[in-house]
Amino acid sequence: MKLIRKILIYSAVAVFLVIFLVCTAYVCIPVFLEKILLPRLAGSIGFTDSTCEVRKFSLNKLDMASIRWGESENPFLLTDSIRIDYSLPGLLRRHIKRIIVSGVEIRAEYKDGSIMVPGLDLENIFKNPADVQPENPENSQKQWSLVSFEEFEIRNATLLLTSGDTDVRVPFWMKAMPVTGDGKDNPAGLAIQMGLHLNFADSQTALNIAAQADIKSTVNFHTGEISMRLAFSGMNIAYQGCQIRNSPGDLPLIIELRKKQDVIHANVSRFYIASPLPVEMSTSRDADCRLRFSRKGMDVQGIIQVDFQKELQDTASVFALKVTDSESIPVRFRGQKRGNIWHFCLNSAQMKKPLKFRRQTETVRFYPDYFSIKGKGVDSRGDVRFAMKLSDVAFDSDAVHVRSPSMLMYGNLAINSARSYLTRTFVKITGAEFKNGSLYAGKIDVKFPFQWPSAPREKELIKAKNKGERYFTITNVKYYGMDIGTIASTPYQDGMGIRFIGQYKDLFPEFSLDFSGRAGMSHDGNFLTNIDFKTSEPDKGIKIDPGKFSPPLAGIYFDGAIDMNGSCQIAGSTVAGNALISTRDSKIEIPSKKMLLEGIDLDLKLPDLYQFHSAPDQVLKFKRFAWGDIQMNEGEVSFQIESLSSFFLKKSSFSWCGGHVYTHGLQIQSGKRDLDIICYCDRLKLATLLQQFDIARAEGEGAVNGRIPVSYRDGKIKILDGFLYSTPGEGGTIRFHTDTLLSGASGVQQSIQMQIAQEALKNFSYDWAKLSLQSRNEDLLISMQMDGRPAGPLPFGFSKKSGLVKIEQPRANFQGIHFNINFKLPLDKMLYYGSGFSGLMHNK
Repeated sequence: MKLIRKILIYSAVAVFLVIFLVCTAYVCIPVFLEKILLPRLAGSIGFTDSTCEVRKFSLNKLDMASIRWGESENPFLLTDSIRIDYSLPGLLRRHIKRIIVSGVEIRAEYKDGSIMVPGLDLENIFKNPADVQPENPENSQKQWSLVSFEEFEIRNATLLLTSGDTDVRVPFWMKAMPVTGDGKDNPAGLAIQMGLHLNFADSQTALNIAAQADIKSTVNFHTGEISMRLAFSGMNIAYQGCQIRNSPGDLPLIIELRKKQDVIHANVSRFYIASPLPVEMSTSRDADCRLRFSRKGMDVQGIIQVDFQKELQDTASVFALKVTDSESIPVRFRGQKRGNIWHFCLNSAQMKKPLKFRRQTETVRFYPDYFSIKGKGVDSRGDVRFAMKLSDVAFDSDAVHVRSPSMLMYGNLAINSARSYLTRTFVKITGAEFKNGSLYAGKIDVKFPFQWPSAPREKELIKAKNKGERYFTITNVKYYGMDIGTIASTPYQDGMGIRFIGQYKDLFPEFSLDFSGRAGMSHDGNFLTNIDFKTSEPDKGIKIDPGKFSPPLAGIYFDGAIDMNGSCQIAGSTVAGNALISTRDSKIEIPSKKMLLEGIDLDLKLPDLYQFHSAPDQVLKFKRFAWGDIQMNEGEVSFQIESLSSFFLKKSSFSWCGGHVYTHGLQIQSGKRDLDIICYCDRLKLATLLQQFDIARAEGEGAVNGRIPVSYRDGKIKILDGFLYSTPGEGGTIRFHTDTLLSGASGVQQSIQMQIAQEALKNFSYDWAKLSLQSRNEDLLISMQMDGRPAGPLPFGFSKKSGLVKIEQPRANFQGIHFNINFKLPLDKMLYYGSGFSGLMHNK
């Protein structure tokens, strides 16, 4: 009985101790986890502050909540819950069934080119693999297998990355499972799956990132090898006009990484750079990219394949360019990092075929000779130099054609920090040519510096005026084959565009145009250029010989002041412009033709300068026009220039022979050999008219009216069926200097009649007069008819012996005389001395 009693007592005590120990463990283990184990674990990682709450603890489950690691005000890690499933036998074998982490938020900050975690020293955690002493693979495996598990999962997690005033939230999830090895509790490796969703837009930097990333990775505990596969789908990255997307068909971007010992091998599948130029990029199919770690640092080398694919039809290029012929360019790169010192270089191979692009009816072609980038620096500071040369550059559209044998771009990128940089670029073009219809510009040389971020416009303008390192010159400008001067300007930067100031000269001596403008890109990818111009010295009189730039205009001289101002716009291949050309009291002279036009006043409005199309109802006034012996005064011409080959004369009027002459509409077109115009004459003084035609010297007050049809045929000027007549009921008096009339009065046959006519015409009062004008061969026939009487008695009498004789006394009164006088004039010689009207028109 005593033995049984002792057994019962000992058993009760043992049960009590077990219950006591279990209760103590149930109470103390959560406290131990909260107060000692987890803080020590966080401290070993680098966190000085951490808190958690054990919600449930049992023999097969541990449930913790409100895990907080890092600084109290700005913790690095926040976790809603951690659930751990296990068994007591498994714990003895250091094996856990399942770990599920839910509601994770990880906070970090990007600053000065590195990622910082609040309250955590990353340098002590993530070290260069080469800085770690090599270990025995068995020891490495033991570290991996301190605790084994069947499943590890992170749900509803978010990475919060702060950069300046911008917060980037990246949702992600992760699963990890052991790879089965020799035994159940001794896995050979680890398989990890992870998914991220990127959706970020920064209005300040214009950076937009959108992508879905799926990551798969495996770790081999035996060899230490790590492999990773990243697949990016729905990718769209845009920054400062550059856009990166998945290749057509939404093929995901695949990045494969394999770590073997101290070397990481990387392969990148195709991805699409849609803008600024449509191109696909990938690593070389024959050679992967290699990153090698050593005690000294890191080395990287590889080949990037740049593919211009004509299949890339759907393009978001800012230039809207599409490739016409597929071409590929391999780009080799090398880089090295030693401590905090780094350097790298990229070089492309020269292509034997040109790259060709098109946009609607426009094509661009060039040979990329070379492309090179070299950089070096310390930490986040450094300098990157780059150079690119293109040869045989050509641009063609329906109207515009541009050629340049060489185009060079070079410069450097100064990196002061991860968020502070300065890019300086020089663009140099030599010997370029521009053609647009009848406009040609040759020997175009350009050297222009470009900076980003750009300097203020005022500073750029000061630099442009004080330095000769930038220029834009055109040595040869022609319009319809005529040399029309040279252009010299100084460009300077205005944001992403170019402003320029310059002068257009050598068109005429002592005449030049000052111009200024801006060139850049529009939102739809077109080149836009706006130019304003004006005469440098509008009040300065100049003498112009147009024959210096156009041989057909030789012998024509202009003397006067020209004021010209306007603007020009170029959008893609479309050229437009407007101008106002003014001159006052100017003179145009053709000495060889004895032609003079003086006192010219003109305000010529050209709403379409390029096509040389004027506004309607333009008015030219002149004080005097002389052509041989014919003179006109106080003229006014209303016209419109429809193009360089079409001129519309709406009407004209001028004073001639004491009266007025009017004309109506006349269309003049280049190549048209026939012209007809009618001159309507009002109250022309008959005496003056006869003098203008060089018929005779006369005086008088009589006037005539009528019309003179003028026709131009086969290079000759003709007057057909012209007539002038006195106003019915209004006579006049005309006094001829008869010594000049005799040679022209071919109709007088008898000497006494000649004498009577000569005496009568010295002072003749006519009741009516009529002149008929008709061209015959090279001559102008003028038939003058008058009916009237001498103004006084004539020195003639009648004798029975001699009949009608000339006597001084007594004088005879003639009651009526009818004159019909014909004149024959060499019109060509009278006007322009044998050269013919075609000689005037074509200046032969």
